[in-house]
Amino acid sequence: MPRSLVCLALLTLSVACRTAAPVAPDAVQVVRTPAATEWEKQLDAARFSSDTTALQQACARLQPRLEAAIQKDSEDAHLHYLLGRVYFYGERDAEAGQEFDKALALAPDVAEYHYLKGYFLRVTRNVGGAIAELTRAAELSPRTAKYQAVLGEALLAKNEDEARSAFMQALSIEPDNALASAYLGLMLLDEGKEAEAFQRLAKTTTQEPSNPMTQYNIGQAFQNHGDHERALAHFQAAAQAMPEDWRTLAKLVQEHEALKQLKERDAARAKLVKLNDEGKVDSPFFVREQFQEGTAKVMVAEHFKLEGDWAVRYVFYVETPGTNGTPVRWRLSLGSYAFTNELRPPGVTERTFHFDGYEEDDSHLTFAFFRGEPSYEDTRELAVAILRGEVKPVSGTRVNRE
Repeated sequence: MPRSLVCLALLTLSVACRTAAPVAPDAVQVVRTPAATEWEKQLDAARFSSDTTALQQACARLQPRLEAAIQKDSEDAHLHYLLGRVYFYGERDAEAGQEFDKALALAPDVAEYHYLKGYFLRVTRNVGGAIAELTRAAELSPRTAKYQAVLGEALLAKNEDEARSAFMQALSIEPDNALASAYLGLMLLDEGKEAEAFQRLAKTTTQEPSNPMTQYNIGQAFQNHGDHERALAHFQAAAQAMPEDWRTLAKLVQEHEALKQLKERDAARAKLVKLNDEGKVDSPFFVREQFQEGTAKVMVAEHFKLEGDWAVRYVFYVETPGTNGTPVRWRLSLGSYAFTNELRPPGVTERTFHFDGYEEDDSHLTFAFFRGEPSYEDTRELAVAILRGEVKPVSGTRVNRE
């Protein structure tokens, strides 16, 4: 599995991901008071609600009740566990850790308590502690697939072979486990085993795995595979958890374009431009589209601003098959250069744009001029016509090498 994927998968999770750990029946019978049973039901319902404010409201409502109940019975392990979850969802990590510790001191053989503490430690980047707690949960309840799967996720930072073993154990218990399928699929893809990899990745959902960067990686895998509907769904899941991640928004632009969902494409692009205007994009351009035309693979970069003497708006990076298996790389670009605009006739205020080709040997070809900036659709149409050989250059400079 690529180091980049491992690192991305282990980034600190968002608040939304804190809520994603499902609660499973435990091998040890947990004693719950009627009140605790009801509070747990309310907490779980809020956690899975589509209302983004439901969990915050539930935690605010339940926290004083749980604190008061613990004041009356400080020996109730399940109350400490529930209060730990409330603190955890509210990012009060020091207090959450204390409550999980109290629950485990009172009931050390409850697998779910070890699991939640392990999940908490993984989110707060204590990988060693997380592995220890998740290993104990799996030992106490060896037939619970989610314990094995989340243990495997934590183990990725330490030992990929051990992680793979945990994922395989999870799938032996639950063949359709989405979390284990996701990571095994990404591992297999890195090993070049595409058919098996996509069989695994097809079992993932937009809810599981919960880590948004893992959702992004799955979306990237499906995009590379040409499955744009699945790619879009996973990128949307990532964007929901990371609404200000500009690279994910760029992926939404690309996938909506691929699916000809132009209204949705423009909405995603507008969000991306807004982020750039707010100084939240650390690049002067983004990849707007990736497509294939005949034997040519094309990646289109859109520059947010026209800046400098050699300003460009779109660059179509083209790769075509060459002799001896060596690809030929060249580019087409829509630019508006300073020296071109200096030659505008008197009274003309619109910028002059030109569409040019630049070959590997630095040969330069000009295909068209525009008064005013053409739309992306018009620019793309011209690029495709050039790739098909339907439009010839109107001028150019060839480099002859002797």
